[in-house]
Amino acid sequence: MNSFYKLKTVKVQKDTSEAVSVAVEIPEELKDKFRFKQGQYLNFRMMINGNEERRSYSICNAPSEKSNTLEVLVKLLEGGKVSGYFNEHLHMDELLEVMPPMGGFNTSYHPTNVKTYVGLAAGSGITPVLSNIKESLYQEPDSNAYLFYSNRSMDHVLRKTEIDKLVEQFNGRLKVVYLVSREKHADPVFEGRISAEKLEQLFERYTDIDVKESTYFICGPSEMIKGIADYLKKDKKVPAIQVLFEYFTAPDEENTEEMSDEFKAIANIESMVTVIIDDDEYSFHLNSKKESILDKALKDNLPVPFACKGGVCCTCKAEVLEGEVFMEKNYALTEDEVARGYVLTCQCHPTTNVVMLNYDV
Repeated sequence: MNSFYKLKTVKVQKDTSEAVSVAVEIPEELKDKFRFKQGQYLNFRMMINGNEERRSYSICNAPSEKSNTLEVLVKLLEGGKVSGYFNEHLHMDELLEVMPPMGGFNTSYHPTNVKTYVGLAAGSGITPVLSNIKESLYQEPDSNAYLFYSNRSMDHVLRKTEIDKLVEQFNGRLKVVYLVSREKHADPVFEGRISAEKLEQLFERYTDIDVKESTYFICGPSEMIKGIADYLKKDKKVPAIQVLFEYFTAPDEENTEEMSDEFKAIANIESMVTVIIDDDEYSFHLNSKKESILDKALKDNLPVPFACKGGVCCTCKAEVLEGEVFMEKNYALTEDEVARGYVLTCQCHPTTNVVMLNYDV
């Protein structure tokens, strides 16, 4: 199971007035543990005002850059405890508790591929999208990429210096289109947020994009992700395997009543739940109608991994070895992972009298 390691900050640099780039150094003895794939994230743990706080931030690097640091971008949120600390108090050479990279927001590349990759990002959603786009260009010399990136204004564009350098570096293979939602542009096509309607306009403008054959990386507000993912899959008939997205926060559910009814429909039973953590077994009783398996494990002070507790990250992922569970929400696991028995324990309730879960996956 993943644990936290103390890593030293070697970069704390303002990216814009409301975001900071933070890089941690990976010592030689931890290189294997911190190997990562494009689009993955890091979990941070810290004590703030006497309370333990955990947050996940996407890695800006691409594996092919072969850096001995891992860098994240932290946007300042109103009232944000951790984002506030990173932006206002973090200093160089500080030791941060960091868990090895996690996440499945990526695809496979092959040097003989000739493909088009399209990044669709808004605000801080640029970080995992840019990581994926960079890796595609490094790994596939005959492939090309587009990046459609929306912000309030050009002053709020994150990672702009890096993005503009990448355009030069890849010499025509990367085309970047900036959109602004709160300032005027000479061309109205580039005004507004990314939506299904806006994407339709952009496809009409950039006709060299083979819409159905391209692979898409999407990250931004939840309503943006849902809207354009549905548009690509349903209206443009893009195969689901080519539409990849990452939620930073759980989307507002339009069908909360349906979800509630689904939860109410499960049997009211008492279950013996066993969890495997670092090859050790822990067991506890849990009613199917009570708290989630993760919450019960935390209440019993078990060393279970977690971060968002909202079904968005994969930190609390486990494999069901015995019995069955009901998973309320899932914004992180792929259909294939679910079919293979993986679950997010922050969303799981036992539905059989005996359940065994393995966190060592």
